[in-house]
Amino acid sequence: MKRPALGEDLVPVKELRANLAGWLKKLDETGRPVVVTQRGRAAAVLVRPQDLDELDEQRELVQKVLRGLAESEAGDLMDDDDIWSEVDELITEAEAHLEGQVDSGGPSRPA
Repeated sequence: MKRPALGEDLVPVKELRANLAGWLKKLDETGRPVVVTQRGRAAAVLVRPQDLDELDEQRELVQKVLRGLAESEAGDLMDDDDIWSEVDELITEAEAHLEGQVDSGGPSRPA
């Protein structure tokens, strides 16, 4: 996600209310977050949905890496073969579940 340009991407809440469509268009065109101010202080930030998704994915990745590092330091490690066996089991279970949904008239699998 891009960083806001403080000279261009700060907007008082009253101005945002008066020209919301214009600020949303600017957000989409520039890809930069818009900082909404209230009484001269940052009160909120507008971001594009895809940028919010990206932030969530990055946060989740960092949490997984930190958890993995902590497990490694504690000596809580798994052998590669064990991990791939577990992955194969999960895939088999998921496929069986999806097949059961198709057979029972539930949601179909994409082609």
